[in-house]
Amino acid sequence: MEGLEGKYILVVDDNLTNRNILKTQLDLWKFTPVLAGSGEEALQILSYHRPFDLVITDMEMPGMDGIQLGQSIHVKYPDIPIILLSSLGDERKEAYKDIFSSILTKPIKQHILNSHVINSLRKNRKSFSMENQLYAQNISAGIAQDSPLSILLAEDNLVNQKIIIYMLAKMGYVADIVQNGQEAVDAVNQKVYDLVLMDIQMPEMDGLEATRAIRQLLQAQPFIVAMTANAMQGDKEECLAAGMDDYISKPINLNSLKSMLEKFSLEKKNSGY
Repeated sequence: MEGLEGKYILVVDDNLTNRNILKTQLDLWKFTPVLAGSGEEALQILSYHRPFDLVITDMEMPGMDGIQLGQSIHVKYPDIPIILLSSLGDERKEAYKDIFSSILTKPIKQHILNSHVINSLRKNRKSFSMENQLYAQNISAGIAQDSPLSILLAEDNLVNQKIIIYMLAKMGYVADIVQNGQEAVDAVNQKVYDLVLMDIQMPEMDGLEATRAIRQLLQAQPFIVAMTANAMQGDKEECLAAGMDDYISKPINLNSLKSMLEKFSLEKKNSGY
C-alpha cells in the first residue's frame, strides 16, 4: 500500500448497495473512491474529472454493461486500468481479457480484491505519476482559503451537479444547489452570494431569465457565470447581454473553473465588496 494512498478509483455499479460496500472498503484501504451508477455516468465523470488511477466496474448494468464501458474507456483513456467484476458463468468476459487488468468473479473476498487493486495500481504507477504531480501542483483544497467565495450552483442535471460539486469540494468550496432558475432567484433573495454558477437550459425559468430577474431585484449583486454547452459567439453575447459576467463551456474543465473562481475572488477584493 505504500505510496498508493489517496489514489482515485472510479466505482461503477447500478446497484446502490454494491457501490456503497465497495466505497466503504476502498475508504478503509485509504483510497479515494468516486461513485457512478451507470456506464454513461462513468464516462461523464471521466470527461470532467482529473485522471483516475483505476476503474472498477460491474459487468451487468442496464444500458451499457461493463464490457461496453471497458471498451469505451480503453479507447478514450488507454492508460487507466480497469477491473471487471463478473458473475459466475458469464463467458463473454473471456473475449475481452486484453481490455481489463483483472476480471474477478463475484462474490469476491476482500483480500483478493485488495491484491488485484494494488497490482493494477502498481503496474500503472509510472504513467500516472507525472500527470498527478502536475495536477497536485495546480489544484489544492487551500484555494478556497486564498480565494473565498459564497457560491450558488443552479443546475437541473443531477450528474452535472455531482461533478461540479465534487470539483468545488476539491478546492475547498461548499456550494448551495438549486434545480432551476426560479429557485435561483428565490435563493439569492434569501442569502447573499458572491457567485452564481448558472446553467442556461433549465426548466420553469432558464438561466437567462433568472439572470435578468436577479439584476432587476437585488441591490447587492452577485457575479453570475453562465454554464453553457454552446460555444457560438452569438450565444456568448446573449449571456452577457442578459447581465451575466462571464461564461464557462461544458464539459467544465477543472483548471478553467479554478481560474474563474480566482478571477472573481480578486474582483470581489478589489471592489471592497
